Amino acid sequence: MKKALGMIIRSLDSETELMGFIENAEKFGHKLDCVIVAYTCQHDPKVERRISEKVPFYAVNINNPLYCKEQLLKRGVSDAAMKVLLECPVDTKSGLVPYGFNRMIVVMEAILRGMDTLFFIDSDVYPRVLKKNGDKLELEDIDFFGAHLQHLNSGAQVTTGEYSGYNILPHASFDGMGDLLAGVQKSNMLEYWEKSETHRCLVIQEENPEAKPCKKVLGGNMAIQLSAFSQLPPFFSSHYYMDDVLYLCRGEDTMLGLEIAKGGRTCTDIGLNPLHDTYKNYPVEPNLREDKSVQDRFYYACTGWVGRNPLFNYLLGSDLEATREYQRECLQRGLASLAKYTGNPRFSTVLKNFDVSWNSLNRYIDEFKQVSEAWSEFNDKV
Repeated sequence: MKKALGMIIRSLDSETELMGFIENAEKFGHKLDCVIVAYTCQHDPKVERRISEKVPFYAVNINNPLYCKEQLLKRGVSDAAMKVLLECPVDTKSGLVPYGFNRMIVVMEAILRGMDTLFFIDSDVYPRVLKKNGDKLELEDIDFFGAHLQHLNSGAQVTTGEYSGYNILPHASFDGMGDLLAGVQKSNMLEYWEKSETHRCLVIQEENPEAKPCKKVLGGNMAIQLSAFSQLPPFFSSHYYMDDVLYLCRGEDTMLGLEIAKGGRTCTDIGLNPLHDTYKNYPVEPNLREDKSVQDRFYYACTGWVGRNPLFNYLLGSDLEATREYQRECLQRGLASLAKYTGNPRFSTVLKNFDVSWNSLNRYIDEFKQVSEAWSEFNDKV
């Protein structure tokens, strides 16, 4: 089994946590056949050399994925399909690239290089878990690759897991929490968020976790048998502009999870929760009321969720008109409460993002169909 480690990142200007995962594989006796990183803005050859000393390394420029282009031409993929699969749909000068497009470049690179299994990590995820030792919290090294491989070798086509560390929902307490979560389609998190006074939204690795079938896939903690992609749709997410500012829709992993479940394929939550440094300063507790960087991170999470939801509900087969109306009413109330709670009026503007995104649904659907058709041609040819 040939194994690749993949990551998407804006600038390859440091080793980030990539080297940590490479050394984690070495420590636990796993051979990585290559590392594939899709980057957007910068590329430091010194970083590439250091990583290449450990494992074959391929840095893929999103703006010009040369190897993919050469290989698709050789295999007779049409110009139209190549354009959809390989040409970024937005100007990348800002460093922003739709997550689905970004991930699929890594997937195609891995397939074209003859890999069997692809492990995906994010640049803010670490091969350690946060555990409780008596009254103390400690970070403990984990056999990240071994944990995924155990279940892949037992028949799972996709393996994934949650994260330890601070949740994307920061500790908060205000009257409109339920409305806000309903507005961004995360009502299943309400009970958890309402209890954040107790747990502070800090997720700790369970002792002796049990693996279980799942429908939710997290792109920063997953592995996939690449052969499964012959019957799966691609990662997909779109984008939208509001007041000439580019926003990325979240949920490319959520969309894939939905399609995995529809297709009856095997996805396993392995119960292993590597540390996610969600707010870039662990172990500092995120302070939503007073820390502008936390507010900004949460703001972009909200704009990404409202970006995801129109297409997500289309794929779910929801009543789109009723869903839009209900979510907008809830969001309007929830955002007003959040803006008051934080003293940050910027949150109120997310309602405009919501409207722009829903008005973009027909474009999202067209893009999804185009990418799916191009991906089908890729599978036929490759």
